[in-house]
Amino acid sequence: MAYEILDPTVDAVVEPGALAPRLASLEGTRIGLWSNMKINADALLDEVEKILREEHGVASTQRGFYNAGRVMRFEEWGDIDGCDAVILTHGD
Repeated sequence: MAYEILDPTVDAVVEPGALAPRLASLEGTRIGLWSNMKINADALLDEVEKILREEHGVASTQRGFYNAGRVMRFEEWGDIDGCDAVILTHGD
């Protein structure tokens, strides 16, 4: 009796990508502050926001949250596309 051995794995598909261009300045920008909702993440973002506004002239911030334990769907990110840059914070 002969057995056929099947390999269910596939090669990873990796799409080429590039980093976003660096902002020339933070002055007048809208910065997204996204929390992973763990202990102290929001407190850290509060401090980051204070520094961004006082020392770098950020015009506004947008708050959001994300789940670091899974890939989130596009619609779960809220108004992230309305931000000039985004900071993801990991609390613990």
